[in-house]
This record gives sequence, structure tokens and C-alpha cells, in this order.
Amino acid sequence: MLGLFVLSGFAGLVYQALWSHYLGLTLGHAAYAQTLVLAIFMGGMALGAWAVGRRGLRWRRLLLAYAVAEGLIGLFGLAFHPLFLGYTALSQDLVLPALGDGALARLYPWVSGALLILPACVLLGATFPLLSAGVLRLAPAEDARVLGGLYFANSIGAAGGALVATFVLLPAVGMPGAVVVAGACNLLVAGGAWWVSRVWEGGAVRAGALGGSGAGVGAEVASSASGEVLDPGVRWDDGAGGGARQGAGGAGPAPLGRLLLAAAFLSGAFSFVYEIGWVRMLNQALGTTLHSFELMLAAFLLGLAFGGLWVRRRGRRIGDALVVAGFAQLWMGLAALLSVLLFARSFEWVGWLVRSLPRDDAGYALYALGSAAISLAVMFPAAFFAGMTLPLFTMALLRAGAGESGIGRIYAANTLGAIAGVLLMVHALIPLVGVRVGVGLAALGDAAVGVWLLARAPTVLPIRRVALSCGIVAAAALASFAFGRPDPREQVSGVFRSGVPSLHQSADVAFLRDGKTATVGIVRNAEADSAAITSNGKSDAAMVLDLAQPPRTDELTMTLIGTLPLLMHPAPEAVGVIGWGSGLTTHTLLGSTRVGRVETVEIEPVVFDAARLFGARVARAYQDPRSQVVFEDARTFFAAGNRRYDVIVSEPSNPWVSGVASLFTAEFYRFLRAHLAADGLLLQWLQAYEIDDRLIATMLAALLETFPDAELYLANDVDLVVVAHAGAHREPDYARLADGPPRIELERVGLGNGGEVALRRIAGGEVLRTFVRAWRAPPHSDFHPTVALQAPATRFRGSISDTFQNLVDNGMPVLDVLEGRVPVGAGAGIVELQGHRFVQAHHAAVRVAALLRTGRVPEVAGGHAGSASLDAERLLELSREPVRNVTGWAALAAASAAATIGHLPADDLEGVWLAPTWIDAQAQPEAVRALLAMWAAAARRDVRAMHTAGERVLRLPPGLPAAAREQALVIAQLGAIGSGAPREVETLQRIHGNDIPASERMRMVRHLLRVWAGTQPAS
Repeated sequence: MLGLFVLSGFAGLVYQALWSHYLGLTLGHAAYAQTLVLAIFMGGMALGAWAVGRRGLRWRRLLLAYAVAEGLIGLFGLAFHPLFLGYTALSQDLVLPALGDGALARLYPWVSGALLILPACVLLGATFPLLSAGVLRLAPAEDARVLGGLYFANSIGAAGGALVATFVLLPAVGMPGAVVVAGACNLLVAGGAWWVSRVWEGGAVRAGALGGSGAGVGAEVASSASGEVLDPGVRWDDGAGGGARQGAGGAGPAPLGRLLLAAAFLSGAFSFVYEIGWVRMLNQALGTTLHSFELMLAAFLLGLAFGGLWVRRRGRRIGDALVVAGFAQLWMGLAALLSVLLFARSFEWVGWLVRSLPRDDAGYALYALGSAAISLAVMFPAAFFAGMTLPLFTMALLRAGAGESGIGRIYAANTLGAIAGVLLMVHALIPLVGVRVGVGLAALGDAAVGVWLLARAPTVLPIRRVALSCGIVAAAALASFAFGRPDPREQVSGVFRSGVPSLHQSADVAFLRDGKTATVGIVRNAEADSAAITSNGKSDAAMVLDLAQPPRTDELTMTLIGTLPLLMHPAPEAVGVIGWGSGLTTHTLLGSTRVGRVETVEIEPVVFDAARLFGARVARAYQDPRSQVVFEDARTFFAAGNRRYDVIVSEPSNPWVSGVASLFTAEFYRFLRAHLAADGLLLQWLQAYEIDDRLIATMLAALLETFPDAELYLANDVDLVVVAHAGAHREPDYARLADGPPRIELERVGLGNGGEVALRRIAGGEVLRTFVRAWRAPPHSDFHPTVALQAPATRFRGSISDTFQNLVDNGMPVLDVLEGRVPVGAGAGIVELQGHRFVQAHHAAVRVAALLRTGRVPEVAGGHAGSASLDAERLLELSREPVRNVTGWAALAAASAAATIGHLPADDLEGVWLAPTWIDAQAQPEAVRALLAMWAAAARRDVRAMHTAGERVLRLPPGLPAAAREQALVIAQLGAIGSGAPREVETLQRIHGNDIPASERMRMVRHLLRVWAGTQPAS
């Protein structure tokens, strides 16, 4: 039976993990979903345990009843996914639109989500009392071994379920498959339990050995423990308010029964205050990821499991279970107080891990193990004592002669306490005193319960022993409250990213507050006059506070994503923004008088409060009457009242953050499309850092499935902005810049004219689809959370997805040929700007072209331009007479070609590559003439000449540098595509390309050309 209960616990935690994912899609934030699932999981279990204690133990064959309960849970698991799909459709299409904007619409997702999982939770709650009472009927003298063993088995299985669900089942079969696996496990347990019942209970029932009331279990346990049977005349509380009755079938002697039920309730409440608090605290050190949450949950469950195992192994030597339970409560409070001190050191431990490990997959696996070790250090000791308490409370009640019903009632009280603890922590302690103090108060509560139990225990203890224990706890409390507060500079440091456990000395923490979903901070840097808003240690937005200072890179993104819809939509009357962040995007949108209203949806109110510190930089977001902020999940808010918007801007945090990846799924994009006007625009902020090409591709595949007409912009070096057109495609009208935000706000971020905006455009839908096909990426789905599962590892590796950037600034006219892109000219008035590689590449191209054309060295402002100009100077020196060192000359010429051809239009390349004035082409050797002809064809975007000239270079004798040969291959392939001969791309690859090593910048460009060619018909 222990093996079966391990499997049952495994399935139960698979359900809990999956229900958090499912309901996260309804509630909008992982923290809210985890809280609701935890509360309903425990509440349903309490109801099930209470029902069994009240009625179910009258049954003769409890193991058979247990088998039936497991079977029903299994059937529910098999049916859950289609049930959830139906519930979601009903909610979004009918119920929420009908409820409108009121309190009912906000309450509905919580109530309906709870009801969705409640039946299974009730059945889960019935399993422990049914199984434990059924086994105790067969072995009444083995109370400690049975109760402790079953608690251990269920908890150890639960810990395994939490880990297997996240690290095995979700990656392999997704949420629909994982919930079916859990259901199959329950059915397997049901079959095993039915067989055990048939063998063990069947004969006993036929022999009349088992009574229907189960009253004898309590009496036999009491006799075994104390050597005598309790007086049958003791009065018992029947638990229904109906007075007293004789015998051993009630909840225990009235005073003892009430004591143990209250202690079980309080112990459960304080334990789950710890769990919520530990997760919230460790998120700041380990990072708020799906992996870290499940590792923390597993650490908590392991502690519970081994506490139950201790009771199983030591139970026979326990004389007074109430005394042992009292000390367990005391030591649990002590361990919880010490856990706060350990948490304060966790930032240093995480920093050491990040700095010591290699930034690769093996390093991430070790980081996960290290995270688990840190979680165990903080959580395991207190969880161990928590795992002792429930079996001990039950033993004390049974040994008092309470009967089988005591098992269910103790279990129900404990799980009801867990609900109370969750609600107390989330809705009272965190808002009023914060996470750390909340854990400390719960620890003192546990210690007080322990003293109460010791005072009421039958065994009289030496006062010195109790006083010493209380003194130790008091000393720990003083230490915890005095020294347990972590340095705020560590809490906002993002040590899990950088490995540096504290802020730089120039930075200070201006704001730090625990919200219901995250700990939010504002970091001020007085030297740079800048500020950043952080969530659980991760910086979400940063900006300078003085417009006269150069902008931070986040400002480039937030201003661009707020400006683009103003240029593209003629009448953006209603705008919806998902995520407040710093408030700068909303502020930018409100800079236009054509905007009627901006409704910004933010899940965490503390973010809104913190961002006020950005002051005048976001003033319109707070002061403009057209600005409305709603603290709600976007799905719920948009669906309520069936809202429609001309523009929706989605700017969530990084996809590796737990719960955020669900805002990049096919289901969510279909939902947004339903809430856009027929000619509406969707703008999606897509971070290209701490993520790789494959995950970007799966998110783009999801968006393109609903919005086939989409185009991509580069906001800064590592931030992408997708503009998706619900209706007819609209080109930006740069004249609308005059009616946009104040010019000082736009010019300082390089958006002062149409050329600067155009420079940031990368590509349209066909190129995006080619990228998706190149990675064979399926659309990201709510129910196959690939991004949430894999992005934590890409964050640890420090991955960057830069293929789209390389498509533009690789130096060759790739996008010019594929979709007719025209580079911005030298006279477009592009302002110098750090943090945007296209801007820097443009200025480098202008300088190099001027140097080659005139022979004069222009002023050089940065490393990129300086390096390119230096190569061009050396090229000029080698080109004053016929070239003798072709290899050296070709290397420098290829570098200059890459610095200019793809970045400037043909008119700006006159005298450079078109009729070059810096070299006498006719006096050069054949290889040099062939290279010059090839680059001239590329500069003109003459696709037929590109095909011919590129092949000519490829056929030259060996000796050219790899960079020049790679350019020849790409130019020839582009020429083949542009001239209607896409099949020639593979021929060129087979004959020449396999022998040309791919450079880092060109690797994916070359692959995309082959994929593009494979989809084009020959003409």
C-alpha cells in the first residue's frame, strides 16, 4: 500500500502543478494561480477528509472506498483538458462579456476556477483518511508506522510529482498529455487498491471481523499505546453540536479533541505561510522561473516526507505523542526563524554559483542542483518538523480512543488551516508587514502552539526543559528580526543573472515593497541621474530622469513601441496596453492628441505605485485624464464588456519569468485579435536577449498564425518590436510625427524623422515565416509551454537571438533582394546614438564610403566606425598601385564592402563600388577585377549580374580569404533568387558552399537563404 500511495502522491502533485498552469491562463499571473490552486487544493482536501470522518468510516470496506476515490480522480484527470477548453470558451465568449466591468467579472475567474478543480480536490482529501483507517483496521497496533509511513509515502511521491511534471512530462507531452499520465496513475492505484481490498478486506468482511463503525480502531490503538483500554464511559464530542455521546467513535475527549483540532489548524496555517513566504523570498535570489518554483516546492515536500518517516521509525518509542508534537511545533518555529537568516545569505550563495559555473547547459543543470540545495537549506528543517505534526496529532487522538473519525477530522483541520495560511499571507501579512516579517510572525505562532500543547500534555515536563526551549526560540526570534533582513541592495541586484550579489556603489534603493505577486523596487543612480524599476530582482525598465542626458536602451524600446501606432493608425481612439512597467509607453502614447483613451492593464498594483518615482518622465501616464489603469489580468479585463481596441500594445516582462510566456502563445494572440477592431494594430515587445532563435521562432509562429501580416522593428540592440496588422497593411505616415509626443522626447531616442524610424525596420511577414520554417518551429501554445520550460536555461547561458539583426547589418543586400528593402540614405539625418547597432552601422557606412570616395579621413566617433575606417585606410594604401598581395587586399576590401554595401543605397555608393575612384580597376589582376565587379553588382542590386559575378569569384583559384568567398556565395545566391532561379541556391551550396566556413554573423543568413529559396517557384 505504501507503494500505491507514493504513486497517488505523485499524481496529486502533477495535478497541482498542471492546475497552476491551466488556471494561470485564467487569472493571468502565476503567483495568483499558485495561490488559488493551493487554497482550493487544500480546501477540497479538507472537505473530503471531513466528509470521510463524518460519514465514510461507517463503511465496511475502506480500502475499496479508497480504490473508488482514486478511480474517480483518474477519470477526472482524463477528462480535465477538454473540460478546461469548454470552460475557457464559455467564459470568454459568453459569461465575461455578459458580466461587464463590475465586481462579478473580477470575481468570476476565481470562483469558476475554484469550482473547476474542487471535485477532484475533495476526492484527493478523502484518500488519506480512507487508506489510513482501512490499514489501521488491519493493523491497529501499528499507528505510528501506518500514519507516518503513509504520510511519508504520499509526500515523497508528491515531491517526485512536482519535479517530474516540470522536468519530464511537460517537455515530453505538454499539459494535455501530462494530465492524462496523472489520471492513468490514479487508475493504476485504484486497480491495485481494489486487488488489496479483495484479498485483505474481503475475507475479513465475510468472517464478520470488521465492524461498520470502526470504533474499535481507536480503542485498540489506545490499548496498545498505554497498556489499558480507556474507560468507555468517557464523554465524547460528536462534532455536530448535538451534545455528547458515549464510546470511542467521536472526535476524542472534548477538551483534547478541541485542542488537537485547533493545533492541527494552526500548524497547517503557519506551515503554508512559510511556503508562500519562502517562495517569495527565494524568487529574489534564484529568479522567478518555473524551474525554481518547482524546485522550491519539492524541497518543502521532501521536508514533510522525512518528518513523516521519522514518526514511522520512532513511533513505537513515543509514549506521549502530545509532548513530541509540542516540541515539534517549537522546533518548527525555531527552524522557520533561522530560515530567514539563511535567506539573507542566499544572495551570496547564488552569486558564487553563477560566477563559478560555465554558462552552458551543463552549467545550468548544476545551477538547478545548487538552487535545490539552497531551497533545501532554507525550507527543509522547518518542513521536516511540519511533516511530524500531522501524524503525531492523529496518533494522540487515536491513542485517546477517538476512533477512525479522528483521522479525517485532524486531516480536515490541518488542510483548512493551510487555506487560512495562504489567504492570511497573501491578503494580510504581505500587504501589512511584508514577506519576511510574515514568516517570522508565523514562526512565533508555531512556537506558541508548541508551548500550549506542552502545557496541556498528560506528561508533566520539567519546567527547566520547557523554559530552555522557549529561551532558544526567543533568542532565534531576536536574531531573525534583528539580523534577518537582507540588504535591499541585494534584493534588487538580480544576482541570478549577473552573479553579483549587490548593486554598484553608485546606486541606491529608493523604493522596495512586497506586492501580492512580486517584490518591487526602484533603483536610483545619482551619478547617471537614472532609475530602474525591478520585480523580484529583475530590472524591467530603466531611464534617465533628465531629458538632456543620453537615453538608456530601454527608453529606445518604450518610446518606439509607443510611437509606431501613432504613425501607422490614422485614428487610434482606443488603445489597450498590457503591462505598466515604468509607464513610459503609456506616457508616449498620450503625447498624441489623436488618442482618445489609453487603458493600461497591470497585474501588480505596487508596480504602479513604484513607477511614480520616475516623475516628470512619465507624467502624462499619471495625470492625463485619458489614462486609465486597471489592476487585473488582461484576459479577464478585455473579455469583460467585450472590449475592442484600435491598438493593443503588449509589453510583458521576459518570457523566462514564470507565467509570462503565456502572453506569447497562439491562444493568447487569437484572444487579442478578437478584441481588436477590424483595422486594428497589435504591437508586441519581444526581448531578444536571454533567449535563443528557436524560442523566438516558436513565439513568432504563434503570432503569425493569427496575424499573417506582421513586420519587425529593432528598438535597440536586443529588443524587437512586432507590428501586426489585423486588417489592411498600413505604412507609417511620418508626417504624423508632428502630432506625436514632444520633439525633444523623440529626437533624443533617434525618432526625430521618418528616416530614423525606417532605419529600425527589419522585415515583413515573408521573412518572418522563413525564419520560423528555418527552425521548424511549432506555434507556441498555452498547453505546450516550451518557452517557460526552456527560457530559464537560455537566460542562464546569456543567449542572444541576433539573426534578424544580422539579416540587416551583415553588409550584403539580403533584404533588399528578398523583399525590396531600401537602405536609408546618407543624407537622412540619422542622429548618433549608442545602443542601436543599425544606427552605428549606418554612420560607419557613411564614414567609410566618404573615405573611399574622397581619400580623406573623416572624424571617427566610436569603435565600430573607427575599426571600419581603419580597414578602409589600409585598403586605400594597398590600392594606389596594382595589387600584389591579393589575399591581404581582398580581406580589407571585403571588410569595407561589408561596412557599406548593405547599409547604403546605390546612389551613396557611387565612387565607392560603382565606378570606384579609389582604385584603377583596369590595372588590377583578374581576381581583383572579379571582386570589384561582384561588389559593384551588389551595390546596384543588379540580381542577374550578382549571380554571374558571384559565381565568377567562386570559380577563381584558391587563395581568397574566407570572408570574400563567403560574400561571393551569398551574392551569387541572392542573384539566383532575385533572377528567378531559386534552385541554383542549392547548387551553389553543393558545389561551393560546403567548403566555405560560415562566419558567426553569416551562419543563419546563409541558412535562411536556402530555406527561402526552397519555397520560391522557379520562373
